[in-house]
Amino acid sequence: METCPFQSTTEIEVRYAETDQMGVVHHSVYAVWFEKARTDFFKQVGSTYAEIEKSGFTSPVLELNVRYRNPTRYGDFVRIHTTLEREGMLHFRFRYRLFVGEVLCTVGSTLHCFLKEGKPTRELPPEVFRLFPQTP
Repeated sequence: METCPFQSTTEIEVRYAETDQMGVVHHSVYAVWFEKARTDFFKQVGSTYAEIEKSGFTSPVLELNVRYRNPTRYGDFVRIHTTLEREGMLHFRFRYRLFVGEVLCTVGSTLHCFLKEGKPTRELPPEVFRLFPQTP
């Protein structure tokens, strides 16, 4: 496993619509927040996911993991720290750590691969390749 040295940060203010009857962020919202964090990750390294798609690549989510440690609530400001790891020749894992202030609230990850013309590929978009310069 190879970890990209870059870490991005995304900030989200919890909206009322994202909470359940108990005033806690609903579990389904975390997948949406993870997507936002991935999008911001690419923007912060100087690219966009749209640019990656224009170059012929897609990156489906193969797996989603979430572990809830402390609740997040309406009005909280959530800070998401995102890192990227390469797992083998085809897979990449985004790791997410969500904080409210200094309190770790949630950890999670999503596993991805890159597809080109609908097929798994070892070829990487230039935006990703430059994050892992040691990779063949």
